[in-house]
Amino acid sequence: MPRPAHALLSLTVLVAGALAVSVPAPLLGRDLPALPGPSPRPRAAVDDPAEANARCESCHREIAAEWRGSLHQEAWHDPVFQKAYAVEPVAFCRSCHAPEADAASYPSRAAQDVGIGCTTCHQQGADIVGARDIAGSAEHHAVRGDARLATKEACASCHQFDFPRSKGQPMQDTLVEHASSSLADVSCQSCHMAEVEGPDGKRHRAHDFSVISDPAMLARAVDVVARRGDGGQLLFELEGREVGHAFPTGDMFRRLELRAEALDAEGKVVMTAPSVFLARRFGDVAGAVSTISSKRVEIADTRVPAPGRGVRKAVLRFPEPTTRLTVRWVVAYQRMDAAMAVSFDVDQARDETIVARGLIPPVPAAKPKPKASP
Repeated sequence: MPRPAHALLSLTVLVAGALAVSVPAPLLGRDLPALPGPSPRPRAAVDDPAEANARCESCHREIAAEWRGSLHQEAWHDPVFQKAYAVEPVAFCRSCHAPEADAASYPSRAAQDVGIGCTTCHQQGADIVGARDIAGSAEHHAVRGDARLATKEACASCHQFDFPRSKGQPMQDTLVEHASSSLADVSCQSCHMAEVEGPDGKRHRAHDFSVISDPAMLARAVDVVARRGDGGQLLFELEGREVGHAFPTGDMFRRLELRAEALDAEGKVVMTAPSVFLARRFGDVAGAVSTISSKRVEIADTRVPAPGRGVRKAVLRFPEPTTRLTVRWVVAYQRMDAAMAVSFDVDQARDETIVARGLIPPVPAAKPKPKASP
């Protein structure tokens, strides 16, 4: 199942009322609290998830507003997840999409509505944690600093995991991809929680965790070069640019579609090339029952490699040469293939994001050679 991104809040979470709280002790060795991750989460006491999260929102209103529009908050209610969960309602899926409930049972409405909330990342046991220590006062609670929350370790539990019945076969492999890239020293938060300035002029890490909702970010992820080849060929070269992992990453069904059409002098489409898709492909282990979390293995990966890992080349083929025609090409980011989109009630034409496009003009006709003088 898809597992949304995790990261840090800079100044977080529960309100301590009017009570002053002392500076927390440094985090050393075994004193480190748990990092964000699937349920069950460590909690000091039983607490209603909605009430606990509301205490955070009451003070951190701007950050809460960003989170309210994010896929983190919609982790349980996301229609695509709900369609998939209806097919296979297992604890493996609940653990990341409703981490404020015990995955052993169906989550409460409160846990569903919170999704991946403030408390998921910033309430670890009895600690309120952030990337750095903040002393408590009569006006606000203390924050126990954990520098790991500003690193990829904060994202690992929900973005690097195997198929539940195929250990060693990654269902999502984003952290491994990141570690092998030329941008391995750039944190996940640098892109997915960019610093923004609030109305008060203070800067903070954005908490909308935008990816699919940010077409400009997707477009910056890859450089695309397209040119004519021999006959009716259209040659593509795609290279990772402002992205720290393979593209696309995350959910196993995400892909890029390369498509092209040839236009006559009036702009009318006269020829179309069959699309090429760049994606991971999987197969089931022989004898296994095919389900979303079945015994699966990756059999191919044609995605754009992470920066520093090479260039992805692809070829589209028109049925005839396009020398005298204009070629219009597009690279589109899609969450799933067309058949799956239909079954998930997803309008793929509206759901996709164009990350690159271009026009290749016709090749000028050769000028006739001048006749030789008599």
